[in-house]
Amino acid sequence: MGLIAGLAVALVAVFLVLEPVLRPSAVSPFRRSTLDDEDDDPTLVRRDTALAALKEIEFDQATGKLSDDDYERLRAKYTTEALHALRATDAAPPPPGATSEAPGGDGDAVEALIASAKASSKSKGRRFCIECGSGLEGSGKFCVECGTRVAA
Repeated sequence: MGLIAGLAVALVAVFLVLEPVLRPSAVSPFRRSTLDDEDDDPTLVRRDTALAALKEIEFDQATGKLSDDDYERLRAKYTTEALHALRATDAAPPPPGATSEAPGGDGDAVEALIASAKASSKSKGRRFCIECGSGLEGSGKFCVECGTRVAA
């Protein structure tokens, strides 16, 4: 009798361990948690998934969960995927009611925003790290975010 009870407990334990592996997952782990109309657009979902994956592998590498080789391989893969997704998002027609502020389209608007940000940062005397792009504070010799030596 004890052997049958032990076998039944073992079978239940095996089932509980293997059930999540055998059950297909219907929810993407990188899906945004907000409920917008944008959630229905597959190009935006693809973009968000690729960008979230990039953030996740950067975090995993920083915490030591990924080796440098695995990190470089995954970063190259997901960077390519993110670029394709971003280009597809940029090429997609604008949502109804959206207007482009620059005459040449969204690409020109982005370029105009970049140019204005560069001009305002130069006028304010702000400096940025050439490695990670974060703003540099004070007159330190190293970037606070990534530790890269700052040019004088």
